[in-house]
Amino acid sequence: MPVVRAQSNPTMTKFTESPQAVIDQFQNERKHEVRESTLVNQKYHLRSFVEWTEEIEIEDIGDLNGYVVNQYKTWRRENSEINEQTLYNNLMSIRALLRWCEQRELVEDGLADKLDIPRPENPVRDATIAPERVSAILEYYQQFDYASRNHVLFYLLYHSGMRIGSIRALDVDDWKPDKHLLHVRHRPEEGTPLKNGEEGERAVYVSQDGLKGALSDYIKHNRLDKTDEYDRKPLFPTRQGRATTQTLRLYTEHLTEPCQYTGECPHEKELADCSARKRVKKSYECPSSVSPHPIRRSAITEHLNSDVPKDVVSERMNVSRKVLEQHYDSRTEEEKAEVRREYLENV
Repeated sequence: MPVVRAQSNPTMTKFTESPQAVIDQFQNERKHEVRESTLVNQKYHLRSFVEWTEEIEIEDIGDLNGYVVNQYKTWRRENSEINEQTLYNNLMSIRALLRWCEQRELVEDGLADKLDIPRPENPVRDATIAPERVSAILEYYQQFDYASRNHVLFYLLYHSGMRIGSIRALDVDDWKPDKHLLHVRHRPEEGTPLKNGEEGERAVYVSQDGLKGALSDYIKHNRLDKTDEYDRKPLFPTRQGRATTQTLRLYTEHLTEPCQYTGECPHEKELADCSARKRVKKSYECPSSVSPHPIRRSAITEHLNSDVPKDVVSERMNVSRKVLEQHYDSRTEEEKAEVRREYLENV
C-alpha cells in the first residue's frame, strides 16, 4: 500500500520517532494522569494501530497525514470481525494519541480532526464487551467500590452469563456460600418467572473467589434491607422493593459508561454537562454504555474460549446448544481454531 506523506512544515523542528516509540511515551506520560484501566483500554486499541503502521512500512510518526490515518479505519474493518461500536471506541483512542502528538509537534497540526470517526447509529445485534474492558471495570470496582450493588451486579452478569430476568429473580436465600452455589428458581406466582419456566431452574456454580467474597460482603454490608410484596428478600432491591428488569438494565448501562470507571469521556463531552453520566435514567444516551445482553453473549464466548464444553455452557447459561451456536458463539474462526489446536497438540 503506497503511503501519501505529509507535507513538511518548515516552522517545525523535525523529530524522527517510530509509532511504537511514540505510543510508549504517550502511555508513559498518561499513567500519571489517568487511571490504569484507561491505559489498559488504550493499549488494546493502539496495538492494532502499531500493527497497521508496520504493515504499510511507516517508520516515522511524522509521515502520517489525513489520507493515511483514514486508511487505518478501512484496514481495521477488513482485517478483523469488529463491530461499529468497537471501531468507534478504537478510533477515539487513535484520535487522543494524534492530539497528543500535535501538542508535541510530532505530526502536522489538525491531523486528529482529519480522522473521520463514524458514530454508530444502530448497535449491531451481536454486540459484545471486550475482555479488556471487563477487566478494567472489575479492577475499578475492586479498588474503589468493592462489594457495591454495581460491583456485584456486573461481576455476576459476566461470570454467570445469566439473563437479566434471572438476576432479578434471585433472593438473598438463593445464595449458598458454603457450596459456592446460586439457585435460580421459577416463581411466577410471586412475580419472578424465568424465561424458560421450570426448565430454566438450575444451580449456578460461582467458581471465582473474588465474586464469592464480593457477593457475601454485599449481602452482609451493602445491600438495602428491603423485602418485596411477597415478603421475599431480593438480591437486588430498590427502596420500593424488588428491582424491575428495566431498572437493572439501566444500572448496567450506567456502570459500563467509560467515564464511570476511567474518569474520562471517549466522546469528548464535558463530564459535568453529560446527562448520561449524571442520571441513571439517561445512561442509554452514552454510545459506549453496554446493556446486559451483550455481557451475557461475551460471558458465553469467554467460557467457550476457556475450553468449557458446549454442553456445560448450554446448561449453565440455560440456552440450547442450537441457539448457542447460532446466536451466542461470538468467537472468530481463528479463536475456534486456537481452542482446537490446544486440544490436538498432544494427539
